[in-house]
Amino acid sequence: MNESNSIPKWVIYYGILNALATIGFGIMFYVNSNPTVSGDLSWFAGGRNLAIFVVFVIALLRMDTKLLFAGFVLRFVVDLGDMANSFLAGDIGAGLTFIPLFTIPQAICVWILWKKFTSEDQEAVAVIPATDGA
Repeated sequence: MNESNSIPKWVIYYGILNALATIGFGIMFYVNSNPTVSGDLSWFAGGRNLAIFVVFVIALLRMDTKLLFAGFVLRFVVDLGDMANSFLAGDIGAGLTFIPLFTIPQAICVWILWKKFTSEDQEAVAVIPATDGA
């Protein structure tokens, strides 16, 4: 499914940036666990980031609107949780960096991609001819 013409270039570039950040976070949790996450949770955080990285890579290679949407939704939910954890741990500065760097752009990407693939689905439905019941 090649829908690259319908995905804005900045969304693709931001997807690449998210993929690179996600692989970096995944490796960071395995190599040097985050001080705010302890024990087995660092392995969980590393694993979830590496899994999201795989989603982004496949989505970007295929230029699949729906899969890229899924990657941004996953990243958005994870970053909201990480932002909340930063605030709860008392690291207000780290928590605030999530807003302009991650949550706002990800929310915009989710909205744009949602609009893209829902309009594409509507166009596909409109092409299907109606049957006369025969």
